[in-house]
Amino acid sequence: MKLFAAILMLLLCAPALALSDEASQVEATTAITLPVDSVTIYPDGLMAVKRTGSLDVTEGVHKFVINVPEKAEQSSVLLSVSNATQERVVYDANPVYTLNISAPGSQSFDLSYLMYNAANWKPVYDLHLLNGSVLVRANAVLSNQGGEDLKNVRLKLVAGLPLAVEPYLAKAAPQINQRYAEAAPIAMDYAAAPAPSSGELETLYIFELEGRKDLVMDKEIGFPLFEEESPLVRIYTWDASNQADGPAKEEIRANNTETRPWPTGKALLYRNDEYVSTIEMPYTPAGTNASLVVGPSADLKVERKLLDYNITENIREIGSGARNHTVKETTETWTYYLKIKSNLDRVAALEVTDTVPQEAVILSVTPKPAESTATSLKWKLQLAPRQKAAINYTYQVITTENLDSAY
Repeated sequence: MKLFAAILMLLLCAPALALSDEASQVEATTAITLPVDSVTIYPDGLMAVKRTGSLDVTEGVHKFVINVPEKAEQSSVLLSVSNATQERVVYDANPVYTLNISAPGSQSFDLSYLMYNAANWKPVYDLHLLNGSVLVRANAVLSNQGGEDLKNVRLKLVAGLPLAVEPYLAKAAPQINQRYAEAAPIAMDYAAAPAPSSGELETLYIFELEGRKDLVMDKEIGFPLFEEESPLVRIYTWDASNQADGPAKEEIRANNTETRPWPTGKALLYRNDEYVSTIEMPYTPAGTNASLVVGPSADLKVERKLLDYNITENIREIGSGARNHTVKETTETWTYYLKIKSNLDRVAALEVTDTVPQEAVILSVTPKPAESTATSLKWKLQLAPRQKAAINYTYQVITTENLDSAY
């Protein structure tokens, strides 16, 4: 703290040239620039800054000009001084605080404020596929546009703020402050936040990086965020309606077994240390699965065929009150055959989806789908090595047309 006091004393300004009668008891006007202690960076440009230091002050009423960066939101500036009561604040380019010091000696100064569009960060992942697991390495890439270099600061990174939040950042500032205050003690030991979204603001989770960091202005800098090995399930998916001839897609579903979430970010996927593809890591709360599409796969050969189509028409009369109506009833029947062949020497899990018209009535289906809705069928198959499999289903749609010329 003596070092901070020495820094502060070098920044003292000369006393004001004149004082009004009302302020005749004020000893001096002192300009203070406090060293940055910590910054909290949100993914959409918001930076919350905390500065701290100490200064020897005599008892009585004092004026302090608190130097803050140009981007600081004036209404968010908060100053706390030990052994002092606040008499008034004048919000100018730099806020001027009038404080009544009740006990002389070294006083602790704590300052906090928000800066919009002052910094941002994003996670970048390296995912290494192993046998039955995936090694997840996350780095935080961040930039500082706050107007000054930040040296030897504690760094906190917030995950969970939704994108495109800038239009209502000012309105959300009180909520952000409150959630930051509530989450800060939790973040110290990486406890988990509840899983995402609750309207304007998702639930916040704060990563606190180890040690102190330097952030050069207007430079992108990367820091290790976390590394963990997570269990995974390999699965293949086939949308038979949109990809009649395939290919099936390979997915991995990695389970986040840690207490912290995986924020949304770009991921580079590797197999046997060879680059496979660039994919998007979805926001994955603790204890849930991230579904990651590796890409099209030749491991399975798939094909959807229309096996049979039949249409019949029937003209009939329908009685209604005092007269009969003539209608044409059309019955259409479709039978589809879905063919699957595994090229793998291991067991493979496959999820097949197909769509049907909303008016369809299913007449037969083999095997029975695991899930069905008014417009879709879904099968979950376990394929043995080199196995061939098939799905057959038939549905019918009946439509009517009024043939009475009066209608």
